[in-house]
Amino acid sequence: MIRIAICGAHLTPALALIEKLEKRDRQIIFFGRKYATEGAKNYSAEYRIIQKKKNITFLSITTGRLQRKFTRFTIPSLLKIPIGVIQSFFYLLKYRPRVVVSFGGYLSLPVVFCAWLVGIDSLVHEQSAMPGLANRISSFFARKIFLTWRQTLKFFPKEKTKVIGNLTRAGVFKKSTPNSKIQKFLDKDGRMIFVTGGNQGSHFLNRKITDLLPKLGQYLIQRKALLTRREALLTRREALLTRREALLIFHQVGTANFEGDLDKARKIASSSYFAADYLGPDEIGAVLARADLVIARSGANTVWDLGVAAKVAILIPLPISASGEQEVNAKILENAGSAIVILQHDASEASLEKAITRVFQEYELFKAKAKKFSQTLPQTAAQSLAQEISL
Repeated sequence: MIRIAICGAHLTPALALIEKLEKRDRQIIFFGRKYATEGAKNYSAEYRIIQKKKNITFLSITTGRLQRKFTRFTIPSLLKIPIGVIQSFFYLLKYRPRVVVSFGGYLSLPVVFCAWLVGIDSLVHEQSAMPGLANRISSFFARKIFLTWRQTLKFFPKEKTKVIGNLTRAGVFKKSTPNSKIQKFLDKDGRMIFVTGGNQGSHFLNRKITDLLPKLGQYLIQRKALLTRREALLTRREALLTRREALLIFHQVGTANFEGDLDKARKIASSSYFAADYLGPDEIGAVLARADLVIARSGANTVWDLGVAAKVAILIPLPISASGEQEVNAKILENAGSAIVILQHDASEASLEKAITRVFQEYELFKAKAKKFSQTLPQTAAQSLAQEISL
């Protein structure tokens, strides 16, 4: 049986590739983090999902980041890099995969480098419009580089680089979920805002949305009072449609549980609010499909999923992302007309409330542009990469 190694910090495209490889009866080994953050006791998203799959071997490795600025964490991080190299070298010699597929992030670099040392081909996929440092370095050791966006071509050697789009999981297009608690919430009447900071979560977004909840609730009470007065003048059918304007908040808090964010969120007692730490492949599509508006960071995979699912969004880029890549990613949807971008230093409760109001006032225009943009995005990247592995 052909053995394939997958590595990198970006789980979403990795899962899309795994879906294709599993159909071809491939044995997979996965290099990843066991815990969400250093020193944390809660498991990472990749470990929680991958360790459940019987045909995949999860290999936990420890390594450091190549930081762009010198901080008090720089030296300890650099000292961990040899550990990651040694672990990667040992596992690659032990399992001898036919090929290594990297999805970027600091965790992937020692694996790709060691694969080059022992003569194993590597394929690199870059999801962001602005490539990360790990993939830039890995590209020197890789046989081929695959890109999501055409504007990223200028960063890599043209002779071994190809634009294929991002890898999209089948679950993104599911309209329902077997998770009964989540489905029960999604079945409620009303417009829904989906708030997410990605798999690990965003403490900034978590704090902002929980601070904003009382104001949103007050806004709803006022709106419901107005609707009640109007219902006396409407037919029964029109009144029913109007009642669906109630606002629901689905909040993906993240697995890292920064400063107890998840614990605090789960204590919020409101029938119009639902908190979850992580959304699996059988859940994310249903939540996305139900969401009228998504408030999120602008990681590469988040932006892609919002694009292909034709979702309207308010994006708050992570300001410390490498080379400002999240701001570059966010601009893609802003330029398409499907998103409002708020920089973090401008993201006050007032600016968020103003953006939410604007979206719902101009919703049909935002939605039309989101649908138009989604039609320009290729959805065969996972198939293309799986085919390359089989060559």
